[in-house]
Amino acid sequence: MNSILCKAGFKATPGIARCFSVTAVKNADYSCKLLVIGGGTGGCTMAAKFARRLKKDAVIVLEPSSDHYYQPLFTLVGAGVTSVATTRRHARSVLPDRAKWLQDSAQSVDPKNNKVKTTNGHTINYEYMIIAAGLVNDYAKVPGLTEALKDKSSGVSTIFSQDYCEKTWSDIKNFKGGDAIFTYPDTPIKCPGAPQKIAYMADAYFNKSNVRSKCNITYNTCLPVIFGVKKYADVLLKIANRKNIKVNYKTVLKEIRPAQKEAVFIHTDDHTKQVTLPYNLLHVTPPMKTPSFLQSSEGLVDAAGYLTVDKYTLQHTKYDNIYGIGDCTNTPNSKTAAAIAKQSYVVEQNLLRTMGATTPLRRYDGYGACPLVTSYNTCVLAEFVYDGVPRESNGKCKLLIVGGGTGGCSVAWRLAKKFNDKDIIVHYYQPLFTLVGAGLKEFKHSHRPTRSILPRNVIWLKDAADEFDPCNNVVYTACGYKVRYEHMVVAVGLKNDYEQVIGLKDALDNPLLPVSTTYSPDYCQKCWYCVKSFRGGHALFTFPKTPGKCSGAAQKIMYLANDYWRLNKIDSLTNITYNTAGNILFGISKYAGSLQKIAMNKNITINYNLELIEVTPREAIFMDSHGQIIYLPYKFLHVTPSMSPPACLTKCEELAVKNYLDVDKHTLQHTRYNNIYGVGDCVNTPNSKTAAAINLINYNSYLYRDFSGKQSYAVACNIWQTMYGKKPSVKYDGYCACPVLTSFKTGILAEFVYDKIPHETFPFDQSKESRIIYFVNNNVLPYIYWNKLIKGKWNGPSRIRRIINPLRR
Repeated sequence: MNSILCKAGFKATPGIARCFSVTAVKNADYSCKLLVIGGGTGGCTMAAKFARRLKKDAVIVLEPSSDHYYQPLFTLVGAGVTSVATTRRHARSVLPDRAKWLQDSAQSVDPKNNKVKTTNGHTINYEYMIIAAGLVNDYAKVPGLTEALKDKSSGVSTIFSQDYCEKTWSDIKNFKGGDAIFTYPDTPIKCPGAPQKIAYMADAYFNKSNVRSKCNITYNTCLPVIFGVKKYADVLLKIANRKNIKVNYKTVLKEIRPAQKEAVFIHTDDHTKQVTLPYNLLHVTPPMKTPSFLQSSEGLVDAAGYLTVDKYTLQHTKYDNIYGIGDCTNTPNSKTAAAIAKQSYVVEQNLLRTMGATTPLRRYDGYGACPLVTSYNTCVLAEFVYDGVPRESNGKCKLLIVGGGTGGCSVAWRLAKKFNDKDIIVHYYQPLFTLVGAGLKEFKHSHRPTRSILPRNVIWLKDAADEFDPCNNVVYTACGYKVRYEHMVVAVGLKNDYEQVIGLKDALDNPLLPVSTTYSPDYCQKCWYCVKSFRGGHALFTFPKTPGKCSGAAQKIMYLANDYWRLNKIDSLTNITYNTAGNILFGISKYAGSLQKIAMNKNITINYNLELIEVTPREAIFMDSHGQIIYLPYKFLHVTPSMSPPACLTKCEELAVKNYLDVDKHTLQHTRYNNIYGVGDCVNTPNSKTAAAINLINYNSYLYRDFSGKQSYAVACNIWQTMYGKKPSVKYDGYCACPVLTSFKTGILAEFVYDKIPHETFPFDQSKESRIIYFVNNNVLPYIYWNKLIKGKWNGPSRIRRIINPLRR
């Protein structure tokens, strides 16, 4: 957006002693290396950049106004926050002193002969030209608008002019109730968020002045949506609904009748449909157009009068020595002031290359930003690039990693040199959730800002995958955007299916019910509270039939809770039951037998083939393998929820088999699409699908499912080979690890590969309780996770195993 509006007419300003040229000669001829048409944001920026590089007066700025306005503040002027005076600077203070300023305007352009005629009769001969002429308000397009704006008592105003934005504040301040209408025209405008901003600010003031209940606010827009970027449109629509602002789409202001205080609107799809609305306050966003010299410059502009430039290089499509910047160009981006910073860099670099007779290389991505003020103290910041994609998104990439868990982060680090940007989300280290639930760790130790764990040069898309289209190498996001890729790693993990158990979600959300789970950051702290608050009775722990994250964690929290209650001497008042929907306690027989003995020694009752189907405030309801319903009362209930891959994967038949990503179990390459790989819980490798009714699944305990190190290594190596046309050669052996703490001092460590074969690291029997295992689980593994695994530096304990257990005992 050319956010600087200029007011014609020279006004002397005392106290300014900057030395630069201002011409007063009539009908003169001028020559320059670079001519900049327009002294607004884009023009001033480009003049400053090249004035430093070229000789004095080699740059001419053609700008008729002596006043330079910062238009983004006009919204705050209209809301009474500031005054027009604070938005104004004299042109002398913003134009570079090494440039020649012609206080004049362009009348015509002759690009074939590199000449510009001015309104005052000057002729300017240029070698190169940057057009930054912005947009002008087209009041005449709406009959009655000019008359209404000039009438101080009309109730009609606009923030899109320094002449009338203070009138907007006067109208809002004096409004006593009735109909307040805000409009958006059917032309491109400067700062497309401003029409909404002033409506939200008016709503806030009306609430403050106690007139909101006496008025109706309507926002009439020509657009079919409230904002052009869906991610922000969804948020803004909620805000409008919350503020009780009625939004009429595809509605354009055609005429104003000031005497009757009526506004006439037409529908964009059918101009014969008219509606006349009364108003007590009418804020008009006027139609806008490019200046008249562009409108009449055939060969330079499109049918609407916009300068035709390449949307990436910003070079004119016909004349290589002409560039455009700001609102007057036909680039398909939103016209915002924030675009100028990126555009100016691209124009500077590309024009320098043009001056050196080389091809322009820098590309503008359409970046724009719009701070959408929604009240006197709140704001939504919209940032986006071409095609309405939020700034965080990457329209096309060489490698797309879908999922930011352990596997995704680890692969990203291993291939970090292929990425170019960064952003922030919060990343949770789920293995510690069990220790949080047992009071051994604070919740703050289980998560860190993603900025601290992602490589700096990796783009992070803060959006969720909604749909895969592997045939076209496209992923559609939850916000409706499209990301194209050459290669993809799917690491979407599993989600908790709370809805599979009737009443479970309500019970977890109820702080008064002793129902919790360590399988979510939302509830692991509640688990510790429930453990501490337990005073005896029936403590019930469950495990589902469907595969999930870390089957060992369900037992781990049980053993730790039992030890806590023992230390607090309420174990004699406690009965503990572990109900599993499977027919085995653990997927590997060696460790299942050991855990069964441990449970027996702790007087824990184990029931097999019982599936939790409902939770009530007093009872947990189960169904056995014969369909019989069993009711068990509880004073403490820990639930391991059913889990499944997210819907984006399960609904894609091309990628998934029985809801899981279909990959080769050794190379982890997709069986159908060789440019797609998988890592983590969402893949159908048999280490997560054993023959037992209860599966030793992929253990989303990140390092506790130690396989992520080996999997990410295999994926990173193999996808690199695929990128260069080679067959994947690195094989994953199915390695998994699951430490199960059995008390506050001891634990066992299950390690195994495909076919349920134990594959232990230590030279002692890891199925037996050991203090070493507890120490490793509590201190070593978190360190390896944060510093090695997710940074792609951990390939599993193979090297350690060769040293401390060379005989594989």
